Amino acid sequence: MSESSGRWPAGFRSALIVSIDVDGAYGEANHHGANDFFWRSQTEYDVATGVWRLIQLLDDRSVAGTFCWVGRCVEDRSDAVARAHASGHESAIHSWDHRYYTPMSLDEQLDDMRRTIAAIENVTGIRPVGHKTPAWRYNDDTARAVQQLGLTWQMDIARADLPWVERPDPVGSPVVQLPPSRFYDDYTYFVDWTVNPRHAAEFWRDDLDVLRDEGKLLCLTLHPWVSGRPGPSRALANLLDYAIDLGDIWIARADQVARWWLERGGE
Repeated sequence: MSESSGRWPAGFRSALIVSIDVDGAYGEANHHGANDFFWRSQTEYDVATGVWRLIQLLDDRSVAGTFCWVGRCVEDRSDAVARAHASGHESAIHSWDHRYYTPMSLDEQLDDMRRTIAAIENVTGIRPVGHKTPAWRYNDDTARAVQQLGLTWQMDIARADLPWVERPDPVGSPVVQLPPSRFYDDYTYFVDWTVNPRHAAEFWRDDLDVLRDEGKLLCLTLHPWVSGRPGPSRALANLLDYAIDLGDIWIARADQVARWWLERGGE
């Protein structure tokens, strides 16, 4: 029996999380400035158009994803949050206004997270259990903040292909670390590199094949203003159709993977 046998529920060989970071205009505004109106319009596509296309794409395949919301986007477009929630997708926190956490103190991060949690809970009626830091710019206090707020998972640290459990405070509740990767981020392919969506899908499929053989996890990170556009959306559709056809990939929400990992002992 292989080491990975029984690692995932229901006999699945590996797992895939589709996480979607909804930054609105706030993410790129930190890089290009609030007065770069073209870039603002580029990223306003996020909640105006892209997020709706991605919700429909997932719904058409009966796939549940994890939407990581910037708090100000929740205030701006609560209808998008409500639609994603009604479709069975998870809502997680992605900061209040996409400021990096690297220079923030523990108290500043706690305040930022609490504000975003409250905004999401006000729309969905459910308290979020997961966190992803803007651009993965976290510091040593971020996991402590996640733990202190009783969140179940964090998706910031890219050092593995499997989840692991951390307890920044040894007597505190466990935090499941779900590993992202720049190679599973649409920004890398369609903004930094500008590749053909078919090539991005091929790369992701090849990696999924390896992770399937090894019984491991792929955490995809997408942005509606990028992957919600017509061509790039086909990369996600291609990967999902491939994974569904394989029949033994657990395509799950981040909270489901984290809960499963804790139930099986975090090993």
